[in-house]
Amino acid sequence: MNKKLLIASAAVALFAAGSAQAAVIQLTGVSGIWTATNPVSPAVSGGGTNEIRWGTPAIFGGQQSGYRFDGSAPPAVNVNENVDFNLGTFTHYNWPIFEPSLNTAQLTVETNLTIDGMAETIYSVFEFEHWETPNAGPCPNNSIPGLNANGCGDRVTFALNVGASDSFLIDGVNYFVDISGFFYSGALASEFWTKEQNDNDATLKGVITSRPVSVPEPSTLALLGLGLLGFGVRKRMAKAA
Repeated sequence: MNKKLLIASAAVALFAAGSAQAAVIQLTGVSGIWTATNPVSPAVSGGGTNEIRWGTPAIFGGQQSGYRFDGSAPPAVNVNENVDFNLGTFTHYNWPIFEPSLNTAQLTVETNLTIDGMAETIYSVFEFEHWETPNAGPCPNNSIPGLNANGCGDRVTFALNVGASDSFLIDGVNYFVDISGFFYSGALASEFWTKEQNDNDATLKGVITSRPVSVPEPSTLALLGLGLLGFGVRKRMAKAA
């Protein structure tokens, strides 16, 4: 009976080591707020919200230029480890304007996740530099086809200052959440040239990886099981003698 019990215990230990289930990860909410601009209000309006606007329209029926951030959740979406997932969309509403124009802006993004039911929150801060190019040529960038079809394209430069990554320990596993940055045309970008009289979008992405804090090697568990089995056999032999 003891021998069978020891064998069963070793088998259970080996099975448990090799059959860990992947965590259920959900992106439950993402929001972005413009927390600082240069110049400040009233030259730039909308601070403290997800959309800012600036400038005097330079064409009849035109609009102010603007930045906006829209989070991709809610509703909640499932996230797979080691696969990029979308956090939200940055939009530059690029319209021909007269001064004053935006120079810099700061965006704070709040990302809410659940990992196996445990709620976690990450705060990330992005700095934006804005170049409002002249409304007429010569344009500073002619390398992108169609960029200057409606007037000189503007340049948005963004960088992640803080909150680029965070980690959470849940049930003996470290989960690493990396806010990768803004992607345009399928590639991570540090600058974004935007077309006049268009809504120009870039996607904020992240990725989650995990690493167990300490996982016993299967060979170690097997040796432990065999050692316990041998101990039990020797004990029975000693009794029989």
